[in-house]
Amino acid sequence: MNFIVGSVTTFSWKEPNFNVIYLDPETMLPLDYENYVFDLDHANEFDEPIWNRKFEQREYFDMEDLSPESHFNLSK
Repeated sequence: MNFIVGSVTTFSWKEPNFNVIYLDPETMLPLDYENYVFDLDHANEFDEPIWNRKFEQREYFDMEDLSPESHFNLSK
């Protein structure tokens, strides 16, 4: 399992973003994974930074959890 992380820098068409990964403290397995994006147009227009949650992986892919087995089942 691999997570491709974002960057807070601006690059052409890609909006600045960051990820939050929630881990089970006992097993260190991922419980959830969220992606937040920066609304650069809004910040430039109103001089106010806004970060919006773009997606939550379990919700977006309708997964029960983020176990390797769940990722495997999603890929089938």
